Amino acid sequence: MRWNIFGSGDAGPSSAAAAKPEETAASTPAAPAATPAPAAPANAAADHADPAPAPPHLLGRYERTLAQEEAYQAAQYPAFEDVPGCMRLFDEFLMCYALLPQLRNMYRFGELHDCTYKFEDFKYCMSLKGEDTEARRQLWIKRRAEWWAKRRVGESSEDVWDARTEPLKNFPPLYDDPSEPPVNRTGNRE
Repeated sequence: MRWNIFGSGDAGPSSAAAAKPEETAASTPAAPAATPAPAAPANAAADHADPAPAPPHLLGRYERTLAQEEAYQAAQYPAFEDVPGCMRLFDEFLMCYALLPQLRNMYRFGELHDCTYKFEDFKYCMSLKGEDTEARRQLWIKRRAEWWAKRRVGESSEDVWDARTEPLKNFPPLYDDPSEPPVNRTGNRE
């Protein structure tokens, strides 16, 4: 297994594996040219307006989680100044490869920490440089919400525990007779 400078376990295909796609591409016939699509109507913007959002009970777990995360991320980044800058993301990427975090990850999980997602965040931030500030904020919120939604929907403690939507009935337990002394931790009456 080869390691690249960004911590990925595989730095790329080997020369034998790299030759296979070229061979198969040369041996397969080219796809026929696609027929041109019909011209869009003059009011295409009205035809492609976003449909009304589906009711929550019809959404899947990922869609519900994504909607929750988008609301949370929008509250976390209320203004463009709250969105992390590219230099900060690059610093976080470099700090991920520092000795102490890598040793901690080696101790806890038996392997070096893969910091490629931090580099991906930095590259994504650099790709947003051409957007205006509000669009950059919205795109960053969407990216973070998708990341957290995938993390929450994947294997997590939510697979074992279901969050309560309403409190337990009769909790904490109420005493039948208020004149009766409460029960202490050992089960004896005080």
